[in-house]
Amino acid sequence: MAIPSAESAFAPGVSARRRLATSLRQVRAPMLLLLVSSGLPVLAAAWAVLSPPVMLSKAMTQDLLFNLSGAWHVYSGHVAHVDFHDASGRLSFLLTALGFHLLGVTPFAFLVNVAIMSVALFVAAFLAAMRRLPLLPAVLFVVFTSLLALMPANVGDRPEHYTFAMSYNRYGWSTYSILALILFVPPRAEQNRTWIDIAVAGGLLAAMFYLKITYFAAGLATLGFAMLLHPHVGRHWRAWLVVGALLVLNALAPHNQPYLADILGWATSGAVRKAATLHFNNFVAAIDQYGPYLAAVAVGLWLWWSGRATFRLPLTLVFLLVMSLLLLSQNSQAAGMPSAIVVLFVLYDRLRTAFSSLDNRDVAPWLLTLLLFPLFAISGYATSIAGYYAYARDGRGVHVVERTNLRGLGVPEGPRGTFLSFSHRFDYPSRPADAPAQPLYQLSDYEYVLVLMDAADMLRGRQPGGIALLDSVNPLPFMLGIEPARGANLWSTWSAPKRPAGEYLAGARYVLVPKFPTSPQWTGDLVHLYGGYLDKHFRRTAETQSWILLVRSDPQGHI
Repeated sequence: MAIPSAESAFAPGVSARRRLATSLRQVRAPMLLLLVSSGLPVLAAAWAVLSPPVMLSKAMTQDLLFNLSGAWHVYSGHVAHVDFHDASGRLSFLLTALGFHLLGVTPFAFLVNVAIMSVALFVAAFLAAMRRLPLLPAVLFVVFTSLLALMPANVGDRPEHYTFAMSYNRYGWSTYSILALILFVPPRAEQNRTWIDIAVAGGLLAAMFYLKITYFAAGLATLGFAMLLHPHVGRHWRAWLVVGALLVLNALAPHNQPYLADILGWATSGAVRKAATLHFNNFVAAIDQYGPYLAAVAVGLWLWWSGRATFRLPLTLVFLLVMSLLLLSQNSQAAGMPSAIVVLFVLYDRLRTAFSSLDNRDVAPWLLTLLLFPLFAISGYATSIAGYYAYARDGRGVHVVERTNLRGLGVPEGPRGTFLSFSHRFDYPSRPADAPAQPLYQLSDYEYVLVLMDAADMLRGRQPGGIALLDSVNPLPFMLGIEPARGANLWSTWSAPKRPAGEYLAGARYVLVPKFPTSPQWTGDLVHLYGGYLDKHFRRTAETQSWILLVRSDPQGHI
């Protein structure tokens, strides 16, 4: 009788191992292809944004300085929402403060913020897309969400309006888009590792909370909707419910109460945009941009009506569109809602499934047509990034700051601001009623930087002390490398709560009143509100073409 070989004796085990190895190779090959296909363009875009020797700001430079100022507070040991106040979360300040530790106190530290968020979003998008979408749409989705975070321009603005302003909105749009894909497109059955979805979604929701509360609220609402209507989420409702409950408990925990208090303060001061007419007009003005999404809803209704999909499909598409519009309504944007692109990916997945029995040549053109829209969006982001790289590298027509901690920041050289009207509301002390009116003038970014350098020169060599600046942003402590005063609003405009004088000015040795403020109405209101306190505790010491400097006259009151 023949004796079986050792290999044949354990044939079932060997066969299982071979099948496992084959399966792993089959999984790894598409993952590697997706990683390379999406990673290379993202790496090229990151290099284009991070490598220029100048950090270029062509618009809303004060908003970039807002982030640098908040990060400087954190770097100086201050606690967000306790030592300084703002309605946005602390995450972006923490990342830029980390940049200060890595690169030194320089505007380029903000690029560390951009790099970290872009890597995190790339990983999240990769983990979400690789288990849900075929290679081409997966590559488009990962590149779309990553370039959205890297793009040096605001959503809805022209691509050449280079700015790092309101980066938290670009991050928020990207995080919400990835979350929506996870919740509304089911993973392939053979790779249904739910713990990956839960971990990624939980991290995205936590990031949204510490970026901007509106994205977090939209994310929780989207999670609740998916738990009710989408089987791949509802099947594991207990785990998802635990994640949602933990996030809500964290949001309400004592350590976040100052943050919630700031949000409430801004909400009651008018920061919530409730003007329905404005939002309607903005939507109608940009309705051509939203045409593909409205068409997708119509196709979803047709699929349901023809019996090729349940009513869940059009309902999901409408929900995504409405949530995107709500997010847009609370941003400083007139148009542009990147998360609506997920509408097309949801429809793509459903069409691919509904018509899987047809010849690929019949279905492919329709599916490829859907993918053109994210490709167009990616092209717009890439154009902005490439233009930024060329402009920042070329250097012609760019004024580069060479002094203070603002050195390395570049702004377009020479353009003039805008004459608005005549007013003397922002002068200090208030002029008599018969005094000549003063020009109300909106500075260009170039002029704004020059005015800030003038203020820094006024304060250089003086005794160190806290600085209050009666304008929208106070970057002077960061620029001069001195500890900022506690108690102020980080972003100070008409929608910000007015702080009591004893809180806002008690830690200030110097008060600077701009003659050409970025927010004239607000500066005038502050001069009027704090006029009595300033008269009592400060004296007018110096004046330039752009500033009035007040110095504390009672050292006992200085903290």
